[in-house]
Amino acid sequence: MRVYTFIPFLLIVLSVATWAADKMYICPMHPHIEGKAGENCPICGMSLVPKIQDMPNSNKADSMALPEKAVSISSHYIQALGVKTDTVSSHSFGKAIRAYGQIAPSSRLEHAVTVRVDGWIVDLATSALGDQVKKGDLLFTFYSPDLMTAQSDFLIRTRAGNADQRLRLYGMDDKAIAEFKVGGKMMEATPFYAPKDGTVTTLDARPGMYMSEGNRVLTLQDLSKVWVNAEVPLRDISFLDKGQNATITQPETGTTYTGAIDFVHPVANSTSRTVMVRIIVENTNGALRPETYLDVVFDGTPKARLAVPQDAVLFGGQGQYVMEVVGDGQFRPTMVEAGVTSNGLTEITSGLKQGQRIVTSGQFMIDAESNLRGGIASMDMNMGDSKMKDMDEIPTIKMEGGHVH
Repeated sequence: MRVYTFIPFLLIVLSVATWAADKMYICPMHPHIEGKAGENCPICGMSLVPKIQDMPNSNKADSMALPEKAVSISSHYIQALGVKTDTVSSHSFGKAIRAYGQIAPSSRLEHAVTVRVDGWIVDLATSALGDQVKKGDLLFTFYSPDLMTAQSDFLIRTRAGNADQRLRLYGMDDKAIAEFKVGGKMMEATPFYAPKDGTVTTLDARPGMYMSEGNRVLTLQDLSKVWVNAEVPLRDISFLDKGQNATITQPETGTTYTGAIDFVHPVANSTSRTVMVRIIVENTNGALRPETYLDVVFDGTPKARLAVPQDAVLFGGQGQYVMEVVGDGQFRPTMVEAGVTSNGLTEITSGLKQGQRIVTSGQFMIDAESNLRGGIASMDMNMGDSKMKDMDEIPTIKMEGGHVH
């Protein structure tokens, strides 16, 4: 009885042993390496795993069932590679355009203080470049015979016309006129006050200096807003327009600011082949100083674009392509034409449609597997139908006793 009981058990053991002996083992990272159970890959050292027998080229019927140029990967291999996929969809973004820029004071916020009659500077209350003044602060006092005459006429009312207006025409402002009226007598040294807040950026006078009519005494510059003049390559200028935002970074400190395009110059620089783009940036803390160089990044013309993750696009001898998902565990290389790249996305202008699935992680190893199996030896230059030519299969390398043949 014991002999008869042992026979079925022996048959089962022999069957399992026969199955194990027939079972083929491959490297999950280098599937062309074949060997026996317990052996390691001589390339990467990984333990060999059982080969799924329904892989492509295992029999003619299965190969015929695959889409053209596709390669089938086992679930074990897909898991080992960490393959991830994503759907081709529409995203709103623009081309990231990088340029260098230089800070400049805004000419719109500049005020030149001039004299309107001949005379002499009596004293300078603001006597150095960089002095900060507030509206109404005393800038300088000025002696002028013509101003004295206008004041005298105002006091005795001998001239026709508006006496206040004559004083203003000679350069006296409302504050100086008010002081003159309160004093009731001529001012030998007429005061001139700051018409606005600002920083003294030019100073062309000294105490006692003679100034002719129209001469500039000093210039006040409001630096609460500054311009950043960026030099943008001609090839990228079509992506920019007035009102678009830009990110400005100070290389020395890493501080970033946001500004808006105020003006795109209509004339290009013939030497550098660039176009000047002007950006307005708030500078309330005064950290942005004129003549400083900055890094500028524009997000040019955001619009809806068919796009895939940037890393999903591969580059070959025939152009750009992605690994398309064509079935459960089935992939094939598909030629594409790429557009702009920004924010980790690449625009696809040809080769894919919305809703198709592509590989976003592990595509390099799938691409290598496809090459090994003859699916991507040569690609057709016709980008419209994304066709590829076949190549001979790379022979399988078998392992016996840990050796490669």
